[in-house]
Amino acid sequence: MSHLTPLESAVMEAMAWQMGDSVPDLTAQAASSSPGLRRNTGAGLYSQFLVDADRRTANPDATGLFGTVHAMVADLPHPIGFQIELRQGRLTALHGQSYGQDTRAIDFSTTSFGEIFTVDERGQSVLYRPARRAPEAIVPRPKAAARPTAPAQPRPQTPIKTPATKPADHALPAAAAPPGVAEMLAGVSNPTASRGGRLALVYLGVYGLVLFAVLFARIALHTGWVFALIVAVWALRYIHSPKGRAKMADLADRLDRNGAFQALKLR
Repeated sequence: MSHLTPLESAVMEAMAWQMGDSVPDLTAQAASSSPGLRRNTGAGLYSQFLVDADRRTANPDATGLFGTVHAMVADLPHPIGFQIELRQGRLTALHGQSYGQDTRAIDFSTTSFGEIFTVDERGQSVLYRPARRAPEAIVPRPKAAARPTAPAQPRPQTPIKTPATKPADHALPAAAAPPGVAEMLAGVSNPTASRGGRLALVYLGVYGLVLFAVLFARIALHTGWVFALIVAVWALRYIHSPKGRAKMADLADRLDRNGAFQALKLR
């Protein structure tokens, strides 16, 4: 992975360690990829990976954002969270979210960074330290018989520290959870402030589309209110399901990369 920056390389190593069970070819994909678009979003980073489109993947069902790798970067007081983006098991990008911290002055290609850590299924931080091979035990050779002496006291053995348990894969990022009312209001007033605010604004837009569809079906198509409401409830349940939340988060990230929220803010 020589074409990656030091930060990208360190994060991808930890990501492959964490996601090895569900995406066993992640390291090979990153190593064989070509560098694409790299962007400082102002609230993190976006690094594109160009993987051969004809490459067969080990997990073609994996689509969305995955992983919970964090790193202390530059002089930021809080860590940056990283996730990989997969399309049918194929690596497409690495996303870094600073949780509202301003990253515009950071050069991610040369910046310094601290220790890498992951988050397990209980929400606890796990320092990324790949397990090292323990030295082989030395079997003492038998000694020649000697005159009896007082038995030597055995030396206290230092307990061997076992490596931290490998955290489970996280298919759905926490940022994709449905936002609350306060976060929606924050997203409307300033959609570029945080990823949660942008996601909230996308949810509000979908809510508006659902309401419009109900009114259109009732007025233009002359359907009954019961049928229209059933369709609306089904749509709302879908966007709040795990799969729907992942798609909504992906849509918010795509709109952000295309500058939609920046254009909205300027207006």
